[in-house]
Amino acid sequence: MNDKTLTLFIPNAGLGDHLFYSHIPRIAKETGVYRRVLISNESNFRNKAYKKLVWELNPYIDGFVDRPGKSAEGIFVPSDNYNILDNKMLSFGLDDGKRMHDPELYYKPKIISGFESASVYDPNYITSAGFVSAFKVSGYFKKHVIIPDFQMRILGKRAVPILSFGAFLGAASIWDFVDILSSVKEIYCLVTGTATLAAAIGKKAHVFYTPSQDPMFRHSSLHTYISL
Repeated sequence: MNDKTLTLFIPNAGLGDHLFYSHIPRIAKETGVYRRVLISNESNFRNKAYKKLVWELNPYIDGFVDRPGKSAEGIFVPSDNYNILDNKMLSFGLDDGKRMHDPELYYKPKIISGFESASVYDPNYITSAGFVSAFKVSGYFKKHVIIPDFQMRILGKRAVPILSFGAFLGAASIWDFVDILSSVKEIYCLVTGTATLAAAIGKKAHVFYTPSQDPMFRHSSLHTYISL
């Protein structure tokens, strides 16, 4: 394989981790630095559906290979005009001249009728959310007289649930979850893959964080980041 082929290896398994690389294939080809972009099958996926959602639907991906690839994991200091997606782009020797990139997703969501004016709060997280507490999140909603129409059902052992909301809402798959986020008017969440996914579909989110949370994950200029 010649040097015009880039094989990507995504070492971390989360949805946000994969979305942090999602703009790389397009930039690699549009800048002319690479002719082909492949995904290493050695990449890690917390959910097998992430592979199709992020990569199989990406028109700039040429396939998958059973060999190691390149990753862009390293030290990063965020700034007001430079984010973690820019850092990964530059780490691959690519530069489209733009900054504050958002992740890219090529799935076309199905809009759910009746959700147009709804608000949803996702209490779930896996890693890197900081020390956000239910007490602080509930306090924010109470102070601003907000009662979310929906709270996503709690998944796993890590979540920051609230008590005042309209109803629980479940997503049968990651596809359903994307459809929900695309359909509602207001999204509230922690600094997790939900926030990164919202940016990928061009939806603003209200994202809760605490000073203990790594600022590099507050990457999208679309969002409002709320310190608790």
